[in-house]
Amino acid sequence: MRKIFTIAITTITIFLGCISPAMANREIVPADVTVKVQYQLKMDGYNSWTTTNASLRGAVTESMMIGQLAARHPNGQIRILSASYGKTVAHTVRYQMKRGKSAWTNGTVTLNNALTESMARNQLKAKFPGTSIRILSFVKKK
Repeated sequence: MRKIFTIAITTITIFLGCISPAMANREIVPADVTVKVQYQLKMDGYNSWTTTNASLRGAVTESMMIGQLAARHPNGQIRILSASYGKTVAHTVRYQMKRGKSAWTNGTVTLNNALTESMARNQLKAKFPGTSIRILSFVKKK
């Protein structure tokens, strides 16, 4: 029984390892539009995040957006908060957060133009600095 469980867990892990990179690099905006990106930047040697905006063209995945912004800010850390190219896209996000060794606290929020789970997490990190965030659900509103 234990061996079957180990095989099942290994199979699931391999499967998730195969699809995760594909999901992380999926197109989230069309290629022929200019995308307005809100992001936070933390430069090397500094402790605080600065929120700013940029217009990007041809960045269809979140990693491409980060890549273009990293080229502009070579010595900084970047986290994307939102991306928009027209109509506002809203998601209902259920999450848990905790600070330090405290217990996890549940919350629900509507986030605008957080097109990916990591953008939702980044928006919550910006709202609650210094906390650990885990996303429980990420559902597009109609």
